[in-house]
Amino acid sequence: MWTSSNHHPGIRVTDIDRSARFYMDVFDGHWLTMPFVIEGDFAEVVMEGPPGVRFKVCHVGFDDGCVELFEFLEPVHPSDPVHPTRGNFIHFGFQVDDVDEALRRVEANGGRRIWPEVNPWGTAKVIYVKDPDGNILELTDASLQQIVDLTIEAMPDADPARAKA
Repeated sequence: MWTSSNHHPGIRVTDIDRSARFYMDVFDGHWLTMPFVIEGDFAEVVMEGPPGVRFKVCHVGFDDGCVELFEFLEPVHPSDPVHPTRGNFIHFGFQVDDVDEALRRVEANGGRRIWPEVNPWGTAKVIYVKDPDGNILELTDASLQQIVDLTIEAMPDADPARAKA
């Protein structure tokens, strides 16, 4: 039987130490791997070039999953997040015990809110925020299954069972 799971996003950051501290302080993360450098032919293969590309990588773990942070040492470019209507990656979500406390931690650690207020999604609380490099995060106090159930309740056309009928 084929199985698969999504266990981590890879995130471009401009200061790997600052970003690792952000994810550890906001989400009670911990080091899975300390920052290390990848360079040479392997780095060029991994990133499809350009020649001479070099980057630091580390993994910050959580109760479930992790984030893999990438800081490019060569070539160096400033953080340049694109609007979700132009980018390929819209956001990634974190389930937290307390959305208001997570929002407080985000703002205390160099991130910022996108939405002016925490919003309800059925019985769940949700807000979009940005990390210090502008990567968009969704904070919610609901499990993935709860979000799916609440979404189908609010948007019945989203129910896959309707497609089978």
